[in-house]
Amino acid sequence: MRRLICKRICDYKSFDDEESVDGNRPSSAASAFKVPAPKTSGNPVNSARKPGSAGGPKVGGASKEGGAGAVDEDDFIKAFTDVPSIQIYSSRELEETLNKIREILSDDKHDWDQRANALKKIRSLLVAGAAQYDCFFQHLRLLDGALKLSAKDLRSQVVREACITVAHLSTVLGNKFDHGAEAIVPTLFNLVPNSAKVMATSGCAAIRFIIRHTHVPRLIPLITSNCTSKSVPVRRRSFEFLDLLLQEWQTHSLERHAAVLVETIKKGIHDADAEARVEARKTYMGLRNHFPGEAETLYNSLEPSYQKSLQTYLKSSGSVASLPQSDRSSSSSQESLNRPFSSKWSTANPSTVAGRVSAGSSKASSLPGSLQRSRSDIDVNAAAGAKAHHAAGQSVRSGRLGAGALNPGSYASLEFKAFWESGRTTKLFSV
Repeated sequence: MRRLICKRICDYKSFDDEESVDGNRPSSAASAFKVPAPKTSGNPVNSARKPGSAGGPKVGGASKEGGAGAVDEDDFIKAFTDVPSIQIYSSRELEETLNKIREILSDDKHDWDQRANALKKIRSLLVAGAAQYDCFFQHLRLLDGALKLSAKDLRSQVVREACITVAHLSTVLGNKFDHGAEAIVPTLFNLVPNSAKVMATSGCAAIRFIIRHTHVPRLIPLITSNCTSKSVPVRRRSFEFLDLLLQEWQTHSLERHAAVLVETIKKGIHDADAEARVEARKTYMGLRNHFPGEAETLYNSLEPSYQKSLQTYLKSSGSVASLPQSDRSSSSSQESLNRPFSSKWSTANPSTVAGRVSAGSSKASSLPGSLQRSRSDIDVNAAAGAKAHHAAGQSVRSGRLGAGALNPGSYASLEFKAFWESGRTTKLFSV
């Protein structure tokens, strides 16, 4: 029995040794209990993930469309010329190119990338000198609807390119872009309250470029009408644009709409939003530079509280000269009136006091442009008459009443004259 068991053990060991040497001949028992090995890539050196592969970290900066996306005027200026360069050989070729661009931009079913490239191609034509061809302005009129449709696009990249293209057109063409600017500005104002920063800031930047370079009076009602918008961000931006307009434009371009500007600024000073009121106060300085009389009338029509707020803002900004002349005098004299009177005035002779006051007033009036003190809270004549009357009573009771102690023309002198003519003074002066 022992021999049989030892033989079987030896056979088992020999079987294990045979399999361990030749791994290409696995037994049925080993294959039944074999655990499958995990799959690995062919080359372990290349098993590391490549940059840009699926699941791996992406190389390159994030697109502006997905980030904060805020853009400014400097970004616009860089994008003006950051376009593919092309050459214009003839006006016919230019017309064909513009027709293709209008066809792409007028159909929102085209891929958004194609529409963005079509907008860039307009800027390429401007860089190549398309404005020197007469046919360009005719086709530009036909592009108004396409540009408006692009500014309303749901893709922020298309909206951004449309705003940059409009700003470039205004910069290059100036007042010749009047029709296009008038058509696109209402659409740009609709971008201001957009929650996407790239859209909102692009619209604001485009409006600023138009205000700076396209001085067309027809744009003024488009801006002033948005100053009373129900949207608070739109009202804030509208007064900011109005302030820029008053700084950049000439007076002759504003004369036709002076009354509208005055009324709009007045409503802005009374606006329910605090930031909108601050922006409206800024426009007052620009209004006064163009129309001083209308600005002073506007200031005088404000309630005292709003006048004080406007005065405080102008003083803090170092623009006291923008206040009306009457208000500057009253504000400076109020500080002098708040000071206590000197003791010399209380004990001095009333005639001396009146002489000093008259001399001071005549001296102030003789200086041209000087700020005169306001004495509205103190009646100098009444004070002098009261003191003279008091001095006359004291002199009568003491028996030393004289004509020189009275002020000529005062009430006390008239009373003393009646007392003298009555004949009752003989008892007073009898020895």
